[in-house]
Amino acid sequence: MRCFFIFLLIIPLGCVNKIKDIEASYPDTFINDYGGDIQINYYLKGNLEFQLIAPEIESVTFPEEKSVFKKGIKVFVYDKELDTIATISADFAIRHKEQKLVEVRRNVILNNLNQEELVTEKLFWNSESKTIYTDDFVTLHTQNQIIMGFGFTSDQYFSTYSLSNITGTIYL
Repeated sequence: MRCFFIFLLIIPLGCVNKIKDIEASYPDTFINDYGGDIQINYYLKGNLEFQLIAPEIESVTFPEEKSVFKKGIKVFVYDKELDTIATISADFAIRHKEQKLVEVRRNVILNNLNQEELVTEKLFWNSESKTIYTDDFVTLHTQNQIIMGFGFTSDQYFSTYSLSNITGTIYL
């Protein structure tokens, strides 16, 4: 009987986890960060270049480092005088840090200074090459035309662009 009580006392001691052991089992690469009602400003040479506004952000570091915007984003692009020269909005976005690539999806709308609007379901921005592109179906609304096609490439300011595989043009 006495051995049984000693055994009962030893069992709980063997089940105690030390914080260091727990942390070693779950490396930092699995930790997620979350933020709500965020505003991120991107500067280039001391000038505000982009401003990103989102209802929430989740940062994931495994298996790759990325930021996920599950409730969408709104991005404002500024010139040196802080005038808005382009905007982009989407219902979902992912920023792949290593690839220097931002992918926006669902109800993507891109506007520029010339009051032109591009509508698509998927768009990529490569911050290294400073280009915006997609191979998906796009609709471009200009002051005089509505152009539809598959494929679009632009500079990151949506000031110089080209469409590929045009399927139709409507003149207004």
